[in-house]
Amino acid sequence: MKKIKIKSGVNLVVLPTTQFKTMHIAVDFAAPLLDIDKVSARSLLTYLTAVSSDKYPSQQMVAQKAIDLYGAQYQTDVMRFGQTHHVRYTLQIPAPTYIGAENSLLHDAFDFLRDMIFDPLIINGCFDLPIFTKEKQSLMNELDSLTDDKQRYAMSKLRELTYVLPAMTISSSGRTSDVEALTSKGVYQVYQDMINNDTINIIVYGDIDEARVISELTTWPLLARQEQSLKPFYRQELLSVTNELTDVQADINQAIMTISYRLAISPEDPRRFVALVMNALFGGSPLSKLFTIIREKESLAYSIYSRWQHDTGFITVAAGLDADKVAQTDTMIQAQITAIQVGDFSDETLSAIKASLINDYLSQQDSPASEIGLIFSRLLTNRETTVTDWIAAVNAVTSSDVSKMAREVVIQSRFTLMPEGLL
Repeated sequence: MKKIKIKSGVNLVVLPTTQFKTMHIAVDFAAPLLDIDKVSARSLLTYLTAVSSDKYPSQQMVAQKAIDLYGAQYQTDVMRFGQTHHVRYTLQIPAPTYIGAENSLLHDAFDFLRDMIFDPLIINGCFDLPIFTKEKQSLMNELDSLTDDKQRYAMSKLRELTYVLPAMTISSSGRTSDVEALTSKGVYQVYQDMINNDTINIIVYGDIDEARVISELTTWPLLARQEQSLKPFYRQELLSVTNELTDVQADINQAIMTISYRLAISPEDPRRFVALVMNALFGGSPLSKLFTIIREKESLAYSIYSRWQHDTGFITVAAGLDADKVAQTDTMIQAQITAIQVGDFSDETLSAIKASLINDYLSQQDSPASEIGLIFSRLLTNRETTVTDWIAAVNAVTSSDVSKMAREVVIQSRFTLMPEGLL
């Protein structure tokens, strides 16, 4: 990966390839996750800059321009990685070399993205009020709908029980109460702070050369900014007690149980590959103990999986199951951790787990979105592992490594959502 420093705090990576018939331009604004009130404002920015700009003042005009760009796909998103918060813009267009409009399409695509990001629809120092009001309500509706998605709701409650840092306890999209308090002027101030101070990483992926991209970016208002000390990872001390909470809802007919475990390895610990394999054996793959034993053999859960979050150091388990099987399933989940701790798994299973992880990793090389996400991660963490080294590190994991790692897993929190009347 070659990183080009456009200005202080502004980086570019160009990935030339003829593998795909599309071209992708992605722009990421990264800021420290410090002020909990800014999370909601930055989230609302992705709504506002998705539907209008000074040049395209309505959602219909934005959509028409995307059509004019041969059916381009323009998206905005917000996300969190460790203790960093990201506002991300992506534009996908047909590869210009395939449609005979190389120069004009490339130029128009970069101009469109510049207009949408850097020239919003501002009236007297505020976002256009009718659009602001509409999009603010849209974000509030999205956040309020969280309770309708039972698994997302359960995971959000588990997050509140698990994390100590306030900004880590809420969704990367913010909170309804915070969004409700936002003003058009206040959000514009947050926008200006983002444009002028965030670390900007730009990735262009497709059949294009570096010089052409740099030439197009000369018209973008990419100002130099102070280099930030971003913290892409988050670690916290063990909780003194296991935080537990059970809630009930009337409109569900099955329970959802979520559990969070702390795995205290540092972000730089090379044993992160052991953690990856151990989680896949525990519940992160169809070959895992949670899936093959709890779901398939014992029929205790309709769905169950675990996920290891390298950016935070936590393993999260989520299970959908009958309410009368919650206690038994909880016991069985803990039993699977114990089984891994004592080496109760075969070499054949471990080999199959590692092969599955490698196949999944290699398949991501055929996805532009996955590749772009990986490059953003490398830019943020300043860590780059080659495909060869990644595969070698996974293959080097032994049964003893996995068992030893499992002994470092400590439960931290548990949230269970139960049908009303069955608690």
